[in-house]
Amino acid sequence: MKILLIHCHYRLPGGEDAVFAAERTLLEEHGHTVLTYERSNGEAARGPAGLLLPLRAVWNRRAAREVAALIRQEGVDAVHIHNTLLALSPTVVRAAKGCGVPVVQTLHNFRLFCPNGVLLRDGAVCEDCPARGLQCALRHRCYRGSLAQTAVVAAAYALHRRLGTWRGVTLLAPTEFDRAKLLEFNRLRPLFDPERLAVKPNPVRLPRQAALPWAARRDQVVFAGRLEELKGLRTVLEAWALLGPDAPELLVAGTGPLEAWARQHAGPRVRILGQLPPEELARHMAESRAVAAASLCYESFALVPAEAHALGTPVLASDLGNVGASVRPGVDGLRFAPGDAAALAAAVRQLAGMTFDCAAIAAEARRRYSEEENYRALMRAYAKDQA
Repeated sequence: MKILLIHCHYRLPGGEDAVFAAERTLLEEHGHTVLTYERSNGEAARGPAGLLLPLRAVWNRRAAREVAALIRQEGVDAVHIHNTLLALSPTVVRAAKGCGVPVVQTLHNFRLFCPNGVLLRDGAVCEDCPARGLQCALRHRCYRGSLAQTAVVAAAYALHRRLGTWRGVTLLAPTEFDRAKLLEFNRLRPLFDPERLAVKPNPVRLPRQAALPWAARRDQVVFAGRLEELKGLRTVLEAWALLGPDAPELLVAGTGPLEAWARQHAGPRVRILGQLPPEELARHMAESRAVAAASLCYESFALVPAEAHALGTPVLASDLGNVGASVRPGVDGLRFAPGDAAALAAAVRQLAGMTFDCAAIAAEARRRYSEEENYRALMRAYAKDQA
């Protein structure tokens, strides 16, 4: 097949860019010809052209024209869209549909129903926009704390909802939790065909080495991710303070706005490692009894738990959204109430008396997130759209 991938990069690199790049490589390795149409919000905002960015975020006529021309001139067989905000706009979806080719879009977040994309406001889960309408986002300035920028995003999605832009498009959610939420919201405000919403997990780095047995693991727990409020770092450090000197060693890997606070409040059983190379982080996770995932929001895809499970490492997960849904208590980890340091401390104590089948945890994760399964899921999506 000849496949066109469409993606708008945010100003700062993120997980969506990594998925876009990984799936491009995967398709090429399976013999497909891959074309790309890419734009960057950083570049689009510079110079005089930046004045037009708000208008183009709603309706980018030039991008639509260029996408349609590329599809026709190159004889594209299928189009796979990742992000369209802000520099592309959903008009590229309409342009691809107008060419009569199968169109697939990965929903990396909840942007169809929530302008900030993550169903979060003031540090807590918020579902006002799906339930009551996009005007809720305007009232709270949910996109970057700006009324003007929130208005642009809300206008773009309000217009394309009315136009039925996502009708006839196969949509991919990264998890079953996301799919269930999207279907719930779509029943309230229909904007896509529910039978066209499928699940395809994001690519996950899979290790080559065998999982270390439970008995051979160190008495330590890893917290990995951006050091910020939403990842639950405060909850984790407070839990270790409650555990006292008998706590397993806690390794904190990452950087972010709470790094200085973490270094100041780290107890004697806590080591702040900073940002680690992926290989070094994987080694620590593979040697540990557990990985702590204490997120306070739904998360778009629980990547750290997925990588931990691929190493055979159980996860101590906040019972919320994709993080909580990624864990089967007693099988590949334990859950605790989000934001509850005492509950996390209790889970750590419970963990000390348990045994896990690390090889089985790794085998299941590696099957679920294998490149071949990822590729088959893409092919099923393209075939679904052709049907």
